[in-house]
Amino acid sequence: MNPRNKIVVTALVLLLIGFVLPCHAVEVVTIDAKYKKDSVAAPEPEYPVKARNLGHQGQGIYRLVVNDKTGIVDEVKLMKTAGSRELDASAVMALFKWKFRPGAVKQRDVLVKFTASGWARSLH
Repeated sequence: MNPRNKIVVTALVLLLIGFVLPCHAVEVVTIDAKYKKDSVAAPEPEYPVKARNLGHQGQGIYRLVVNDKTGIVDEVKLMKTAGSRELDASAVMALFKWKFRPGAVKQRDVLVKFTASGWARSLH
């Protein structure tokens, strides 16, 4: 194969790979460490697929009411919506899994940020 044909074939293969690989937004859920103070377990929410696909982003404030004796979150109140039902539901479900040292926290307001930025291609 002559060098010109090699270049054309290589270009076509790279172009094909570029169109075949899926492209998606890079989504991040952020909760500042200050909100996790005195926690024993503090999993972060997942970015809901539907919200990601629709381009929903936002930040919400949620009030945790913590059982004084067990440190388990008894109640999560929505103080400010993240702007999407899916984002709020994901935050609330994750915050119910939080646990604190017994007696350390009675209630805490937590800011949860959902952001989708840029685009990335996955290789799987």
